[in-house]
Amino acid sequence: MPTQQNDPLITILTVNYRTANFIDLMLFSFEKLTKNNYKVIICDNYSTNKEVVQLALVVHKYKNIEVILRKQTEFGSIGHAEAMDLLISKVNTPYFVTMDSDALFLKKNWDDDLISKIDDKVKLIGTTLAPTTNNSKPTDFPLVFAVLYETKIFKELEISFMPKDTLNNPAQDTGWELRGKYISNNYTGEVFKGKNTKFSLDTPFKHLYCAVYYMDNQLMASHFGRGSSGGAAKYNTKWWFKIPFVSKFIRKYIGLKEKKEWIDICYKIIDKEVLK
Repeated sequence: MPTQQNDPLITILTVNYRTANFIDLMLFSFEKLTKNNYKVIICDNYSTNKEVVQLALVVHKYKNIEVILRKQTEFGSIGHAEAMDLLISKVNTPYFVTMDSDALFLKKNWDDDLISKIDDKVKLIGTTLAPTTNNSKPTDFPLVFAVLYETKIFKELEISFMPKDTLNNPAQDTGWELRGKYISNNYTGEVFKGKNTKFSLDTPFKHLYCAVYYMDNQLMASHFGRGSSGGAAKYNTKWWFKIPFVSKFIRKYIGLKEKKEWIDICYKIIDKEVLK
């Protein structure tokens, strides 16, 4: 897939559903930390009119951004996967990246670092699930949160991000085809080392609930998780989760508080990386 000197090398894909402020941070990160030419395509998955306006204001601040507005047929994993398949159909660059809207790379020249890992066998590299007490999905292969792919091989494998039977098999969620199709065709993917801040306090995010990722012992990325709910959905294991009426207000308060703290920490990390 030949490119001219000023053509984008990478297409970055993300889906927006009530996460415009996360996308603002993501686009800021790409602008400050990406070495190669890139473009971004955002699919808004039928957010509110207010959200669409907010997203438009965010996108206006950055270059090489395309926005697609669509109405998903279903919410959750299916709606997200529909948007991902649509986005990937528009990729015509040698590499592309799938990003959850509440995930971002945090290392200067992250793109060169990841592309350098692509070879005859390794065709994608990035995040997987951070360690939990009950992993329901394989953790030896990249998942879609923040992953770089070689476009040619991905398209040849005709992969869809659509989930299958998640009710009986949670592993068959968005992007579940990736692992099987790559491995069965003698390709593989490389994963970052992930830390779950519920169990690891030795990260820049300390007490916040999020995933933090490292490559070659260097901080590479973070994923806030449950961004469309402002993080509130992450606290269903707390003892106060079952308190009638009160719990949802507590979750919302804590979620929004941690969201702001996570965004603030990410901005500080990015600012330090820019100076390197």
